[in-house]
This record gives sequence, C-alpha cells and structure tokens, in this order.
Amino acid sequence: MDHKIIVREKKEIDNDQVEYILNKNFGENRHQRTVYLYRKKSPIKGLSFVSCLNEDPKTVIGTITFYRTLVSNINCILLGPLAVSDVFQGKGFGKILVRKGLEIAKLKNETICFVSGKYNYYKEFDFLKLSSKNLIINALGNLTYGELLVKELKKDCINLLPLKSQLLPEKQ
Repeated sequence: MDHKIIVREKKEIDNDQVEYILNKNFGENRHQRTVYLYRKKSPIKGLSFVSCLNEDPKTVIGTITFYRTLVSNINCILLGPLAVSDVFQGKGFGKILVRKGLEIAKLKNETICFVSGKYNYYKEFDFLKLSSKNLIINALGNLTYGELLVKELKKDCINLLPLKSQLLPEKQ
C-alpha cells in the first residue's frame, strides 16, 4: 500500500494524538526515563513535526521533537522522542520525520545533534557512535535505548566538543 506522506509542524490540536502514539511506543511511564531529564523545558520552536497521510492531514501517524541541550556550554540539540503509530511502522513515516527535522535544524543554524537511539537505525542519517570520534560524553543517569549518538549539522563543529564532557539539559 503506497501512501503519500506529508510532514507538517505539530499543532496544539495534535497533542492528544501525539501523546497516544508516544504512550503506545514507550509506555505511559516514559517520563521516568533518563532522557526526559533533558525534556523539562519546551521543545525548540519550529522543530516539532508530525507525519500524516496526504489524504488525511489531521490524523497523526508519527511525531518528532527536538530539545536544546548543552555540552560544555556549547548549544546542541537532542532528537527525540521519535515515534510512529504501530500500524504504520516500517513504512517510512519515521525516516521522513528525521530527515525533515535535521534539514530544518540545519536551516536554523544548529550545529550538533545528539540522539539516544539504536545505531542501526540512525546511522542512515549519518549519526556516529561517540567512540568513533574518541568522545566520552556522559549523560545524566542511564540512557535506555542504546548508546548516545552524535551528528554534525555544520561541518567540523564536532571538533568544538571537548573529548570528555557531560551532556546537560538546557539551563533552567
């Protein structure tokens, strides 16, 4: 079944559908996970998207959000959560969200993006394991979805990061 997938900015009216998809994917206790320590402030304006079917743009199929984070006072972004309705997983709804989100992040002059996720999924978007750049960046607590991954949004910006540091939430 071929679908025309559209991506649009998330609207307030989408909140209930987005929460439902996130709860289905990560469980209703997802807010207790370490990564939510980085999501206490509001998402970055203009970097929250949903994917839908062209013929039904009011029904949310997938969602992606980005949050501000810091490494040694260097502004970075954190991708996530990314989730797709279970009926549509594996059909490109998540990948199109990641591509669009990273594209817009570059246009907004963001420099470095982190994600706590599965390397085999995110390597397609040029995310790297920290170890491949000799970086040791500790997160608050344990991240439950695998290794922390990093992607340069501007060439050579990763060289700004200290080889050993900590990923911190945006300052309160």
